[in-house]
Amino acid sequence: MRSRVLALVAAVAMALFLALGLEPAHADGGAPSPPDGVCLGNIHYTFSPPLQLAPRPTTITWSGTYSCTSVTRAWNGEFDGSVKSTTGCLQTGTNQILAQGLTENDNWFASGGDDRLGSSALTGTVSTLPREDGSRLYEWTGTVTGGTWFRGHRFNGNGLYSSVADGKVCAAGGAIDHNDGEANITILPL
Repeated sequence: MRSRVLALVAAVAMALFLALGLEPAHADGGAPSPPDGVCLGNIHYTFSPPLQLAPRPTTITWSGTYSCTSVTRAWNGEFDGSVKSTTGCLQTGTNQILAQGLTENDNWFASGGDDRLGSSALTGTVSTLPREDGSRLYEWTGTVTGGTWFRGHRFNGNGLYSSVADGKVCAAGGAIDHNDGEANITILPL
């Protein structure tokens, strides 16, 4: 009987926390992650060595910022990631798998101060898709494998940048060392 009363008190307290927009304390002192979320942001790509017309082994790194929302909360994030692949400025196929070894680290900042920080470590695959308008879409998918927020969730993101200028530079024998674009990611429970 006592365990039922304690369970009922805990359930009522949790409902009250959520109804008032409060969050219970997390085991590591920070706030728990939202159950899922959608993030929009900006992304900066760097290519080393710079992309050229002929594909060659290249490390692609990226970084940027997200602004995120879920049903229960809004938060912001900073991210950086990398993948190694054999690629060039132009693609030969319609959907090119760049690599299986994608890694990305996210640092999250929810409103309310330092006690509402979180992190995520993402692993998965990345592919690129050229579009009719001359832009290129990067897509990354996988699982959140570490950190304090979203561990065990799936992610699906994409970053878009215009590659029309890149194609002209490559066709003229030049190289591309960076590019900027838009990014978004959706994080969902498995």
